[in-house]
Amino acid sequence: MVTLALVFGAYALADGAMLMATAWCHRRAHRPAAACAGTGVLSVVAAAATALRPDPTTLTLMVTAGAWAITTGCLELWAAARMRHELRHARLWRISAAASVAAGVLLWLRPDAGAPAIALVLGLYALAVGGIWLAAAWREYRAHADHSSSSPRRPASGARLAH
Repeated sequence: MVTLALVFGAYALADGAMLMATAWCHRRAHRPAAACAGTGVLSVVAAAATALRPDPTTLTLMVTAGAWAITTGCLELWAAARMRHELRHARLWRISAAASVAAGVLLWLRPDAGAPAIALVLGLYALAVGGIWLAAAWREYRAHADHSSSSPRRPASGARLAH
């Protein structure tokens, strides 16, 4: 159970760091950046609480992980709706948010299910959301690669070419 709590804490920490980085990149869009930052801080707090007390009961971990997943999903959904014009992959972000809420609800439906249920739900959730974010990153990479290959090349020094 302690190992499962530490794995959850590591995942929450990585998620929080990525969300805070996203908030930093979109800091000019105040409300969506605030939602990303808030979600990131929530994830880091969940990770810190798990690291400081990694020996919770199964019920406590189920409730904590469920609350984290539902809150994170709701905030991500709100941020995706607000940033839909800035993000090429807002649809994927909404799908990820829905998966987060679904995982939290599954954890809350049967808090007495035990460690194998926590591991199964969190593992499937991490795989699904990880796949969604990889797809989003790939789409973003392809969009930038296609954009940079179609634009005229400029010298590295920034000097303009004479026509």
